[in-house]
Amino acid sequence: MYLVHVSIRQRSSGAALPHAAAELITRVCAGRGGFEHLSVHADTRPHPVLGFYLRADSLAEAEAAAGSLWRHAALCVAQLSDWELVRAEVPLLRIDTWP
Repeated sequence: MYLVHVSIRQRSSGAALPHAAAELITRVCAGRGGFEHLSVHADTRPHPVLGFYLRADSLAEAEAAAGSLWRHAALCVAQLSDWELVRAEVPLLRIDTWP
């Protein structure tokens, strides 16, 4: 299981990420590309972050799948059409920074 952070940004100013973004994205991504769960962090700066939890055989495969899932959601959910992918990456944490 991987957690992939997908950062997205508005194509034009004034677009708001829908309050139901997690539900809308989950509905269109369920059963695709190893998708398991989604968390939405709409207030993250400089861009909102979507946390895709998915099953994959490798880190690279997980990042590619998350990007593909986002593109699928953006095409299928009208409220997401004004948002674009910035990056899809697994957050890497340095072990020496853990408490």
